[in-house]
Amino acid sequence: MFDDLLEQVIALKGRGQPFVLATVVACRPPTSAKPGAKAIVQADGSFHGWVGGSCAQPLVVQESLKTLNEGQARVVLLAPHPEELNLGLEGIVPIPMTCQSEGTLAIYLEPFLPQPHLLVIGQSPMARSLVALGKGLGFRVSACDPSASAELFPEADALASDLAAVGEQIGPKSHVVVATMGHYDEEALEAVVSSSAGYIGLVASPRRGRAVIDYLQGKGVAPESLQRVKYPAGLDVGAETPEEIALSILTEVVQKMRAAGGGLGNGELTVAAVDTPIIPAGAVDPICQMTVNPADSRYFSTHQGDTYHFCCLRCKEEFDKEPARYAGQSVG
Repeated sequence: MFDDLLEQVIALKGRGQPFVLATVVACRPPTSAKPGAKAIVQADGSFHGWVGGSCAQPLVVQESLKTLNEGQARVVLLAPHPEELNLGLEGIVPIPMTCQSEGTLAIYLEPFLPQPHLLVIGQSPMARSLVALGKGLGFRVSACDPSASAELFPEADALASDLAAVGEQIGPKSHVVVATMGHYDEEALEAVVSSSAGYIGLVASPRRGRAVIDYLQGKGVAPESLQRVKYPAGLDVGAETPEEIALSILTEVVQKMRAAGGGLGNGELTVAAVDTPIIPAGAVDPICQMTVNPADSRYFSTHQGDTYHFCCLRCKEEFDKEPARYAGQSVG
C-alpha cells in the first residue's frame, strides 16, 4: 500500500493537485491503525489509504479539508479525553472520539498545495530578473513575449509567445507582472487586466502608468478592473537595478499572498469543507456522539419520519431499544 500511496503522491504533485498526506505518528491501543499508517485526502474529500476505522476516518477527512483550506499542517489527537493529553502544545488539534475501542490516535496532517503562479510579460532585463528570482522563490513561472525562448528564460516552467494564449494560465493565485518596459504595455495589460489574477503589476513610472491606465479606460476597459493594477509594481525600497526592482516586486507579491492566507480558501480551488462539508454537521451518532457520514453509513434507523445514523451496530441497537429517548438528537 505504501508504494501505491507514494505513486499517488508523485502523480498528484506532478498534476499540481492539492492533497493532504495523513500519517499516524502515535497511538494508544486498542487501535486498528498503528504508527506509520498513511492515507491521502484530496480537496474533494476523496480518501485513499488507512489511518483508522469508521470512527477515525471521517474526522481525518474533515480536518484534512480544514488543513487544505488554511494551508497549515497540524497533528490531530483523537482520544476519548484529548484535553488530558494535549498539554497545550501548539499545532495539536484535540478531538474527542467516543469510539467503542476507546483507543487514541495522533495523526500528522501535511498539506501539499499547488505552487503559486508567476506570469511575467516582456523580455526586458527586468522580466528576466523576475523569472529567475521567482523560480528561486518556489513559484511556477510562466514567461510571455513574442521572442520568448528557453535560451532567454532558462528558469521558466512555461513559455508563450502570444498574449491571447496566457489567459488560460491565469487563476486567482496567479501573480502577473507586465515588464515590457514601454514596448507594448497597453496590449499586455489589456490582455490580463480583466482576469482573475490575485495580483497585477505594471513596471512603469507613475506618469507612464497613469498614461497606460487612461488609454485603456478610453478604450472601454472597466474602471474596476483598472483599479486592480499596481503601478509602479513593487514596494518602495529605493531599488535601482533590475534585480533590486524584481526583489521589491516579489516581496510585494509574497506580502499579498501571506495576507490572503496560505491555503486554498481564497478561491483558486474548491475545498469540499469550505462550502459543502463532506460530513453534514447534523450527522452525529445520537448514542456515542461520533460524527457519521450518511453517504457511507451502514447503520441507520427511522423514527417518526427522521433518520438517525450510527457508527456501529451496537449504537443502532441501543437506539432501537428506546428511540424516544434519543429522538431529535443529531438527525442526519
